[in-house]
Amino acid sequence: MRFRSLDELDPADAPKVGGKAWNCARLKQHGFPVPDGLVIPAGATDLELATLGGHPWFDSWAPDQRFAVRSSGLAEDAPEQSFAGIHETRLNVTRADVLDAVMACRASTDSDRARVYRRARALPSDATAAGVLVQRMIQPSAAGVAFTIDPLSGDVEEIVINSASGLGTAVVDGQIDPDDIRVRKQDGRVVSYRVAADASAQETARRSLTPAQVGALWTLLVAIEQHYSAPQDVEWCFDGTAFWIVQSRPVTVTTAGANETEWTRANLAEVLPEFTSPQALFASEEFLKVGERRYFGKLLAPDEELGPIVKAFNGRLYFNVSQLRRVSRLAGSAPAAVLRSLGHSGPIDPEDERIQRPPLGQWIACFPQFARVLWRHLRAERLLRAHEASVNQFTARVSSVDPETLTDQDTWSTIDEWRQQAPQTLEVILVFGGVLIYELPIKRICEKVGFSYERLLVSHLAAGERSVSAQQAFDLVALADTARQEPRAAEWLRRNEALSGVRQALQGSAFLSALDAFLDRYGHRGIHESDWALPRYREDPAPILNAVRLHLGDDRRQDPSQVAARAAEEAERVWAEFEQNVRGFRRFTALRRARRLLATIKQYYLWREQCRSDMVRVFAAVRPWHLVLARRFVERGWLAAPEDYFLLRLEEIARVIAGPAPASELRSIAAGRAADMERFRQVRMPLLMRESELLRLVRAAGVSMASRDDGELRGMPVSRGCVEGEVVVIDHPGDFGKMKPGAILVTRATDPSWTPLFTLASGVIVEVGGMLSHASTIAREYGLPALANVTHATKRLQSGDWITLNATEGFAKKSTRERPH
Repeated sequence: MRFRSLDELDPADAPKVGGKAWNCARLKQHGFPVPDGLVIPAGATDLELATLGGHPWFDSWAPDQRFAVRSSGLAEDAPEQSFAGIHETRLNVTRADVLDAVMACRASTDSDRARVYRRARALPSDATAAGVLVQRMIQPSAAGVAFTIDPLSGDVEEIVINSASGLGTAVVDGQIDPDDIRVRKQDGRVVSYRVAADASAQETARRSLTPAQVGALWTLLVAIEQHYSAPQDVEWCFDGTAFWIVQSRPVTVTTAGANETEWTRANLAEVLPEFTSPQALFASEEFLKVGERRYFGKLLAPDEELGPIVKAFNGRLYFNVSQLRRVSRLAGSAPAAVLRSLGHSGPIDPEDERIQRPPLGQWIACFPQFARVLWRHLRAERLLRAHEASVNQFTARVSSVDPETLTDQDTWSTIDEWRQQAPQTLEVILVFGGVLIYELPIKRICEKVGFSYERLLVSHLAAGERSVSAQQAFDLVALADTARQEPRAAEWLRRNEALSGVRQALQGSAFLSALDAFLDRYGHRGIHESDWALPRYREDPAPILNAVRLHLGDDRRQDPSQVAARAAEEAERVWAEFEQNVRGFRRFTALRRARRLLATIKQYYLWREQCRSDMVRVFAAVRPWHLVLARRFVERGWLAAPEDYFLLRLEEIARVIAGPAPASELRSIAAGRAADMERFRQVRMPLLMRESELLRLVRAAGVSMASRDDGELRGMPVSRGCVEGEVVVIDHPGDFGKMKPGAILVTRATDPSWTPLFTLASGVIVEVGGMLSHASTIAREYGLPALANVTHATKRLQSGDWITLNATEGFAKKSTRERPH
């Protein structure tokens, strides 16, 4: 078949040129605005391709005309799969370079990512044939994608448009946050227009499309859907005068069965930083796999059946929801309880609310593992004490030795010892994370007597002994009080924004002694403390000093004993109300059991925080040993900088130290990982997904997952109370200085490094988290109203907004009262 223009193709050509080329031809021949194009069929030989540059189609364009070159796979753009972002696209190609671009597009069909996608979609591994479409390049002022139905919810009444200024490739690939426009399909009325969250103030004032342009695009999209009689996923561009359609495909439908593996970042998104160092990411994946498999045993399905319990995608770790569902069902409980405990980000399927008894044979096969899990819970305190003794022994031994005096082999031997023991630590944490074994019975008691389980539990968790992380917050306030009472320290903190040289400047001061005492207890912690590539507070106390400085301007100082007293009074009041609801014979059974269950649950929450702090204490003890190796690797020329050491996997370091692996490869490995991390930063990953949907979700994440701004944000109440105040949105620990005393903190997720902000906040809203999360625990113990699981809170709220946060009923909304001045 010879090269043919879009105007020349007919239906018989479709199997030879691929879905993308045929769809463009079909639209153009029916009068839709599609840029002129030349199609290279999949069967074109190298000899035929050599003549491409001389084809007369190119002669109709000016010598400086640029072209867009896109692959058009023969298996592409079917309703069941789209290959969006998988195959190659080259833009702004000169006539002289068209042949190279065509060859690159053809080769991309056999790339690693194309093979992975075909495997995930159960397509033949050899289905690599592709046509190539060469089109006149449009130089757009705006471009993007549009869905004629909501691609996730399936809402057929609205058209969803992604739009950004300039080229649309970053929108298609999910690399930027575009404008999100929702248009009612029936009449073209704009339902909502959300400007890109990462746009500057100046850009925000300039929407990428005007109302008239949105209307013109709506008309075109409705016509395309009517033409195909099916929902369409359309790539478009606007050249300042007219709209052009550069691709249209069916909206990819999900054909996954009910048993397909589902993944969630709930819990992990708050434990690990958004972009964990590769070393910590890969090691954490290994530790979790081993630790979870040891803990759950046969309760987990084999990896080849449902996949591993944890897996990394684009630099982020995900938990296997399908495995967690299996464990819940084998235990005779509803999966919804586990999902809520994790802070599950998606809607709870009604099926997950059901308790389904497993087949008797399967339950009997798992009985020994149930017995082991139960035995661990019965020995929970002994496990904790043994764990603490092991941590104390290890950290004391490691801290007493200077790794600078040791050989590489001896230094690595200690690091490897920690590596081997890490899964055991996670096993202990899993015991206390399994607090549902006690929460579910008390929930059933509350349901029987008609009392709010959440109110009873939350009030009890807020009272009594404080967790180690909450105590850190109270001790920080005490440290600020010490500075406030010492004019020399207070003045230095207020005047020195760099916060460097504190030891020289405040030598001999009471504040410096108090700071050292604080660091003795909490210095092993730090910003994103689960990643040992990052410094600890003992190495860099600037975040603590900055928090103290912010407290010096806080006139809302609370006596910690008053906070504790209010929590205790609330807990007693709620318990008294609960007692009144318990009548008849249940007063002799349910009350005593409820007391015992609440005490155990409270203890588990405390122990879980303690175990997490101990784990980080081990990270801090081992980190200097890593740094010694990092410095040596740089001195030998194996790495360019010490921080590159943390781009390496632990096993790669082990091989080099053992001898056979060439150390010269470390530089290229580190460079490749750095490039991977930079690429991952450009991709917004969903909190919940099916693996087969990964590419579509990445493509549509900025469109379909955003909540509609109906003026009210809903979430899970994790610390009751109401407050009205100014919002401060914090995206990253580097922005801690933006926090204002008395503000409502809004962020994606927190770990213990965020604790200083809780001492300044009047309320907390997080996008990720459940009852067990750090934000929930600290907010309760510090008496702050808090909501978790508030979808896209950081996009729907902006710093400076004045809102009412009602964490008793579970919502937040813009305040209707006049803002105080």
